Amino acid sequence: MLGLSANLDYYLFNGNVDMRKGIFRLCEYIREELKKDPSDTKSVYMFMARSRKMIKLLHYEHGFYVLYEKRPVTGKFKKPVFDEISRCYQISWSDMAYLTESLVIDRMALTDRAPDRT
Repeated sequence: MLGLSANLDYYLFNGNVDMRKGIFRLCEYIREELKKDPSDTKSVYMFMARSRKMIKLLHYEHGFYVLYEKRPVTGKFKKPVFDEISRCYQISWSDMAYLTESLVIDRMALTDRAPDRT
């Protein structure tokens, strides 16, 4: 069940994260770098790939860790502004929705192929 809502706190990790890592390694990043508890049911932790072509969201609910992964077909996610002092910042539901829904198109190519009408 997708359990993300405006009632949760959202934290975007500011650091280099190997996006091939799974739930338990991401939990270690949260504990070590953010000094937060990954099993806090009121928090969602977001990790963005350096290329900004993937975001992972980690959330703990009802005794299970849930890992969401979002990859746009084209374009990249917009780069947010980080608080350099805390190395992360809490973002609102609307900021999280904006971050994951808004894309930047890197390039667009037009094709001159006519549609196949057979």
